[in-house]
Amino acid sequence: MPVLAQEPAATSSPDTATAPLVADLGNPSFVPGEILVKFKPGLASQAANKGLARVGGRAIKKVLAIDVTRVEVPPGRELAAVAALRANTDVAFVEPNYIAYALSTPSDPYFSSQWAYDVAKFSNAWDVTKGSSDIVVAIVDTGIDLSHSDLNCTVSNGAAKLLSGYNFYSDNNNPDDDNGHGTHVAGTVAACTDNGIGVSGSAPNVRLLPVKVLGSSGSGSYADVADGIIYAADNGAKIINLSLGGSAGSTTMLNAVEYAYNKGVLIVAASGNANTGIYYPAAYSQVMAVGSTDSGDVRSSFSNYGPGLDVVAPGSSIYSTFPWGYGYSSGTSMASPHVAGLAALIWSAEPGLTHAGVRQIIRDTADDLGSVGYDDFYGYGRINAWSALEKYATVDIQYLPGGPLTGPISFFVDDVSATSASDTIRVSKASPEPITWNASLSPAQPWISVTPGGSGLIAAVGYADYTLTVTRPATYGTYNTNLVITGETDSHTQVGPEVVSIQLVYTPQIQTIYFPSVFK
Repeated sequence: MPVLAQEPAATSSPDTATAPLVADLGNPSFVPGEILVKFKPGLASQAANKGLARVGGRAIKKVLAIDVTRVEVPPGRELAAVAALRANTDVAFVEPNYIAYALSTPSDPYFSSQWAYDVAKFSNAWDVTKGSSDIVVAIVDTGIDLSHSDLNCTVSNGAAKLLSGYNFYSDNNNPDDDNGHGTHVAGTVAACTDNGIGVSGSAPNVRLLPVKVLGSSGSGSYADVADGIIYAADNGAKIINLSLGGSAGSTTMLNAVEYAYNKGVLIVAASGNANTGIYYPAAYSQVMAVGSTDSGDVRSSFSNYGPGLDVVAPGSSIYSTFPWGYGYSSGTSMASPHVAGLAALIWSAEPGLTHAGVRQIIRDTADDLGSVGYDDFYGYGRINAWSALEKYATVDIQYLPGGPLTGPISFFVDDVSATSASDTIRVSKASPEPITWNASLSPAQPWISVTPGGSGLIAAVGYADYTLTVTRPATYGTYNTNLVITGETDSHTQVGPEVVSIQLVYTPQIQTIYFPSVFK
């Protein structure tokens, strides 16, 4: 049975969408003349071929990593062949080669903003990190427009954004997009940003691996999707985005998902667009299932729901890249890449996390919508990128040799004894990587200087010490400025800014008043 990228369906307004017209996803369809078979371990190929011959079958290809054979059978005899082989004790499992569909529907092309980044707080999160070129997100879809000016660029360290991928639909090395769906998804994950053109991506500094498993109609077989998942896991992807699905469960698909999951890959998938139960592969527990919300922060009318839904994300009227330029599209296909992008930001900020750790952070920091707590329509809530990244921005500041800094740093000088004064502070941040710190005064003032006192790495704490020295100004009075602390890890995660108020009071003489002790 094929998997589909859903074909365009007209919508009445930017915030509405309909289920795809290409197929009735509630009644699973499959590739004509094909089934998928896995024989039990140790069975000789001659015995396997004899078993297939009994149903008129012929092995044509293998999904090697999970030992599943793609078998050609007479068209119209697919279900009969499946039934016959299920009675064969040498067969571990057999199923139709189901079809998966891209889960999107284009919307009003004149709706004109990338509203999702404000609602889900990506704009704030980018102050912490815009992603790392060490993170690769695989777009397992209709391919990516390899020449699009907003995707064919370099990331922060000069590496190419687009890696070489593969086309399992046509079995060649050209994963170029002939539909548009995969390009739209790719732009939402990581379109080139700050380049003066087009749109922004959720994680603009990460790299993309194009894996084409769906054809120009937006559909493709479960076998090709399984191959694509395995290929992505074997070729450096930390995250796989699956903006596709079908209503039929599949052992072949599950085996591929388990293969990638066991290699530490985070798999993110669209829940589906039929306002019904969650489609596959999103329904598998190893996959992060994503539903859709509109610009009013309400579940999109088409969004599939149910137990196992992880989170929701903006998916209605999303503006992104297309092979012909830019345009709007709606669907859980558009929601899923926002989550994949957020996962990439989190992993960039903390490379030591596991896929389960990244998934849990996204759940824990989502904004609760719908019923209080977890519910089937919104899962753990709508993603909040700033809440997920905020902890990486905070800086701990203490006086040396000790004592927390709980308010402004205050200095007092006078004409009698104090011509200058100083304090030393330590700024630190729990981090698995060294941090390059920077301290500056805003605004700069002639009466205060900041001197680096040392920096380095103690266990997992990146720290730096700074001595603040004040001298007498020209006239009496109260003077104010701010100390701004920022840092950057080796993987380019931004720490801070942390702003501390500084106050200097200059008087003719500092009076010390002692209150008498009274004993009864």
